[in-house]
Amino acid sequence: MKTKIRNDGRIIGRLLNNGTIRNAAKATAIAAVILAVILTCGCTGNGGGNDKPVSPEIEQNIKDLYSADDAVRKTAVNNLILAGDEAIVPLTKVFSSGDKTASMNAAVALYAIGESSIDPLIDVLNTGSQTEREWAANTLCLFEARAVPSLINVVKTGSKQGQEIAEIAIIKIGEPALPFLELEANRGSPVTADKMNSLIYSIRATEGLQQRLSAEGNATTSTAAAPTAATA
Repeated sequence: MKTKIRNDGRIIGRLLNNGTIRNAAKATAIAAVILAVILTCGCTGNGGGNDKPVSPEIEQNIKDLYSADDAVRKTAVNNLILAGDEAIVPLTKVFSSGDKTASMNAAVALYAIGESSIDPLIDVLNTGSQTEREWAANTLCLFEARAVPSLINVVKTGSKQGQEIAEIAIIKIGEPALPFLELEANRGSPVTADKMNSLIYSIRATEGLQQRLSAEGNATTSTAAAPTAATA
């Protein structure tokens, strides 16, 4: 911040010297305003935080997600959905609580609010704790194809932990992700193509395994039911 203040002081000095600001009193007043803004915003040249003030209503509804009363929780979810975008960031912060019921309700609300929840959830993949990342990834899976481009971007450019959880989310989404992965594999760098092809293989292998297990389960059920039918 000191560097920023010194730079602003030099700017004021230049303006005073070249006549843009014609008197020292005015220069001092402008410098005071700039300094006040710097101190108020905590500006250091990097910009402020992304957090915005949360309304008391949203704060209360977030607290109600932790209620033992199912009706209270349900009302809170509905209210947060109606609040829309303003509720998104507070809802993502519920994931850090470790409370499964509250986190599940937060995920439901985020999905119901819609696609504007995707980018804040993507942010959690890159910056959140393991628990937060897992809840964010599972919530993104609800959006299926709509979340895939953003998830691919995390795989390409996100943090190491973000990349790993984004890959898992894409595999969970499964077949709806394939067109996006194939497109990226064809137009991306060799490294990107390798990542995309690996995800494509994983999705197809997972689907093949699921189909095989389903077929085996059906066969087992049919075999178990056969003696009963014969007896009848």
